[in-house]
Amino acid sequence: MKKFLLSVSVILFLVITAAASPAAINFDNLPKDDKFEALFLDFGNAYYSINYSDFNHKEEKKDDLKAANALYSYLKKKKKANYDERLLKLLVGRCLYNYDEVKFTDVENDFNALEKDYPENAEHHWIYGNFLVTTGKTLEGKNELEKYMKMKNYYIGGFFIENYAYAQFMCDMPFNALYSITNGGTIPEENIQNQQLLGMIKNHIKESSSQEKYEANQAWKISQEEEGYNYIYSTMYGISFPGKGSWNLRYQQSEDGKPAMCIFGIDGFTLNEGPASISLIIMVYPAASDSKKAKANLLKSVNIIKKENEEIDGKIFEKYTYEDLTKYADARQGSRGYIYAATIEPGKWSGARCEHAVDMTKFTGSSGSGGAKYYALSPSQNRLQEPLTVFMFVDSCNALIDQTDQLLKELFSKAVFD
Repeated sequence: MKKFLLSVSVILFLVITAAASPAAINFDNLPKDDKFEALFLDFGNAYYSINYSDFNHKEEKKDDLKAANALYSYLKKKKKANYDERLLKLLVGRCLYNYDEVKFTDVENDFNALEKDYPENAEHHWIYGNFLVTTGKTLEGKNELEKYMKMKNYYIGGFFIENYAYAQFMCDMPFNALYSITNGGTIPEENIQNQQLLGMIKNHIKESSSQEKYEANQAWKISQEEEGYNYIYSTMYGISFPGKGSWNLRYQQSEDGKPAMCIFGIDGFTLNEGPASISLIIMVYPAASDSKKAKANLLKSVNIIKKENEEIDGKIFEKYTYEDLTKYADARQGSRGYIYAATIEPGKWSGARCEHAVDMTKFTGSSGSGGAKYYALSPSQNRLQEPLTVFMFVDSCNALIDQTDQLLKELFSKAVFD
């Protein structure tokens, strides 16, 4: 029987690891009795059919679901099941959930029990992470997969990488997904095993041209809250910049020689006369624009008192300090602020550095029949393949300059210019 069992294990490995998370299971640690072997083989043959939600064709899959239920029942009754047997039960439960054969809490409870009993093991994070992604809890699932990677010290295989790339894709991060599935571009695309996933990812990355016109929401996106900030980011311009929901953000795309812009009205400051605010404007000029003239006009519009350089996200920006005591001549003690300027060449993976994960639970609703409803993933624009000139105009006042400096230090530590 041992020879036959090894054959079955090899066959099942080849059949079902294309969907990846079964590869988390050590097949050698599974039972070797005839009953289990038969149930396991039937489930392996059914796995392709039920490892994703296709509820409209549930009737056609009744034999496959019967096979999965039989193995699930066997594993539920198993006393003193080992780690890999419990991993298999978690995997089978994930498949059955796709067709309302088990509850979400059944899978969740199995995972929690594994985490309690085997906190040093990583494999259940892989299977559960995939489960969460396919049920619409994309950000939670991605986080579980990242726990697996960290616990494995990033020594991971190709099957996992495909799962992780899919999780990134479902979090609206196609550039990061492409980076992952190609291992940072070191794996030729023709050598990627999952060509269907690769095609999905590439289909959501659109080439950009400074000669084309785009809607503002094609050029810019706003992240969900991350540690107190909502980032405005653009894979087209290679920028990610933190802001807050109360900051009166406005933005526009580049058009007819005009720069792309983000305008922040930053509140939360207080002076003796009451609440105060400062403004921060980010301007991005494509190569075809007359950025030199724009820079000259910008510098002429204020009284420059100091010039120096400052490094932001590894890029050297010229920093101009200006002051005008005749402006804001009240409790603000005169205007004071900064102009930053830099020309930035495109990086190979600029888009990946700018992206932010979308939590799909903000957009999903129960279908009432298994699975989840996703919002339509919008395409992302590739970084313009030309140098971009970036200006930042910070308008503050002498009374708030120390607070302004402190805020800018924090914002710049989180910003990306690529």
